[in-house]
Amino acid sequence: MIRLLYVDDNPEVCTLIAAFCDRIGSISVQVLDSAEAALDWLSRFPADVIVSDYAMPGGMDGIALLKELHARGSTTPFIIFTAQDSPGVREEAYRNGATGVVSKMPGGRGPLYQLLRTVYWAADTKTN
Repeated sequence: MIRLLYVDDNPEVCTLIAAFCDRIGSISVQVLDSAEAALDWLSRFPADVIVSDYAMPGGMDGIALLKELHARGSTTPFIIFTAQDSPGVREEAYRNGATGVVSKMPGGRGPLYQLLRTVYWAADTKTN
């Protein structure tokens, strides 16, 4: 079972991700709505893979969360899942240590399948 932490301020996307993971059965997911909540949760529980939205309101976005986790010594695979897919976003994510970047666009199930493939790949690279 893969322990996934999913961080996104959009409740509709969170519900969809949780339902997909529940349906698959091999991914246990914790859904949180902010980077700050993720840091608090990670101080108490482990995750095999972290997926975060790029742009979130408040003090921390996905890249700030990634930077903070690396500053704390985390080596957990980290995937950015974003509607703001551009070369600049991808470059910023990879430059700061992201394992992958998956676009939420154009919508539908395609991006979710791509995200799940990336989660499985990241979890596999962590264990090997």
